[in-house]
Amino acid sequence: MKKLLFTICLTIGFVSYSFANSYQVNDNAVEDLLENSEQINPFENGAEMAQLMSVQAADPNVWVACVIDFFLGGIAIHRLYLGGTWILILGYFFTFGGIFGIIPFGDLIALIINSDDISKYVGSNAFIMW
Repeated sequence: MKKLLFTICLTIGFVSYSFANSYQVNDNAVEDLLENSEQINPFENGAEMAQLMSVQAADPNVWVACVIDFFLGGIAIHRLYLGGTWILILGYFFTFGGIFGIIPFGDLIALIINSDDISKYVGSNAFIMW
C-alpha cells in the first residue's frame, strides 16, 4: 500500500512539474496592460455600480424544472432550481424521496398542467408545492 501511495505521489509530482514548465508569463505585456488600464472608482457613481454589480436571477424554465424533476425529483433538486432552500432536500431525504416519490410525481404533474405560469411555485418552501 505504501508503494502504491508513493508511486501516485511521485506521478502527480512529475506531471505537475512537467506542466509547470510549459507555461510562460510575459511580464512586459502584463505591465503594459496594467499601465494602460482604466481605474474604476466604485464610490464615484454608487448607484450605477450597484446596478452593474447586482445579479439578476433568470426566471426558471418550466421544462428544465420538469426534466430535473423527472430525473432528480426524489432528492428535491427541481425545488432548488425553482428557488427553494436546502431544507427541502432534508424533507425529501427524511421522507424517503418525498413519500416514496409521490410528492415529486405530483410536482411534475403540477408543473406540466400549469406550464404557462409557474410563478406560484418559484421561491416556495412548502413541502407540497401544489
